[in-house]
Amino acid sequence: TLTNMYRILRAMPLRRPILLEGPPGVGKTSIITNLAKITGHKLVRINLSEQSELSDLLGTDIPTSNTEDSDVDAEGVKKKKGKFVWNDGVFLAAMRRGDWVLLDELNLAPQSVLEGLNACFDHRGEVFIPEIGQTVKCPPSFRVFCAQNPMGSGGGRKGLPQSFLSRLARVYVDSMTEADVLEIVQETFSATLHPLLRAYIPLLVRFMYQLQEDIVLKGKFGHNGSPWEFNLRDLYRLFQILQVRCPNMNSDTYLMNDEMLQRHVGEAVYLVFMCRMRTAGDRDQ
Repeated sequence: TLTNMYRILRAMPLRRPILLEGPPGVGKTSIITNLAKITGHKLVRINLSEQSELSDLLGTDIPTSNTEDSDVDAEGVKKKKGKFVWNDGVFLAAMRRGDWVLLDELNLAPQSVLEGLNACFDHRGEVFIPEIGQTVKCPPSFRVFCAQNPMGSGGGRKGLPQSFLSRLARVYVDSMTEADVLEIVQETFSATLHPLLRAYIPLLVRFMYQLQEDIVLKGKFGHNGSPWEFNLRDLYRLFQILQVRCPNMNSDTYLMNDEMLQRHVGEAVYLVFMCRMRTAGDRDQ
């Protein structure tokens, strides 16, 4: 995580949007979120998808009622006139304020969205809104970060055009090692889990990495529903379930034995990992 952070910091002197590329669950969003918090910037996160439109980011005209002017109908009743007014989109609003913006899942965005952001990403540093005939300049404090998973992760991801990539500073985010993940999980959950359950933490981390090796790397089973990805997010879900079922309470008031612990762990593993498998044979494995 520190290595990934240093790479981002080295890219920041360039006045370009920074593109973070790396597998799911390695902390791309978390690093930028914490970096914004440390440096006192407000971060606006925008999740892109194949259904995203440029109007979602920059804005559009929306109908509203005019409280000043009114029409009188045939019966002499006054009715408010309707009209359209411009409403900034979330990206343009953040740009006007000089906030930081994180565009998540960039390689899911349609071509029209990428083309609409070109002028903001290159040397011009501006956005032209034809509906209101206004050009908005990027203030000095405004920064754009983008994040994307590899194309092999599925979900309709595509390669970005080279002409668009040339406007970005690309940073590759390395995967976490098993030791990294173990340290993070222990720091996050040890104090809130039942004392007897803490011995299960390294076992469950090893279990997840064994799944990653057998299913993702070696393809021993789990062919239906691929591509798969097992990462820190899965362990967070698992231990959040165990936090509720096996909280760290005084042993005099909350007795727990190995049989109960094994049942709770088995049920959590069933919910987080086994239920995702598509076939009975994969769940048995």
